[in-house]
Amino acid sequence: MHEKEARRSLVMVARSLFARGYAVGSAGNISMRLEDGTYLATPSGSSFGTISEEDIAHFDEERNLLSGKSPTKEVPLHLACYATHPSMRAVVHLHATYSTLLASCEGLTDGLPFDPFTPYFVMRVGEVGVLPYRIPGSVLLAKDIEQRPQFTTYLMANHGMLVCGHTLTEAVNAAEEFEESAKLWYLGQSLPLRYLKPEEIEELKAKR
Repeated sequence: MHEKEARRSLVMVARSLFARGYAVGSAGNISMRLEDGTYLATPSGSSFGTISEEDIAHFDEERNLLSGKSPTKEVPLHLACYATHPSMRAVVHLHATYSTLLASCEGLTDGLPFDPFTPYFVMRVGEVGVLPYRIPGSVLLAKDIEQRPQFTTYLMANHGMLVCGHTLTEAVNAAEEFEESAKLWYLGQSLPLRYLKPEEIEELKAKR
């Protein structure tokens, strides 16, 4: 995807996420890796609901700003995702309500954050890397990601979710599935849910 088209797609996705309540205020950030190896990202302190194509930050591997506004302070986090997953072209970081609530729970470990009971969580999200609490913008988060190359989706303790995708659409779909699954997990805690059996989970993993 070329820069102009990528800017348009990024803004469209950001505004859609904001309009549907997946992002509030100036929380969250999105980035894309372009064909020439440079990057686009939402600007620092910006709202998904009001950003324009001209606002989007365009920068290179050394974080030199090529055009647009200054990128999100979480750039090291995004660059670590691309370095760890060379085939990935988009990263979505959201502070969505239920996934952030899940990220704030004690005792989470790498793997499935809860016993899955919907097929699409397994197929679109799967196992999750749990990153320790760091102050937002900390460069240590990049190291945490590099130590978990087996995951493309992460929960950042007390912070939110982070999803890598081969395309922007794939990353956004997985992020939305994660949030909706976390919502179902929260709402269903007192219900007699039928959880997926181990063999059913394995069958779904094969379809990813």
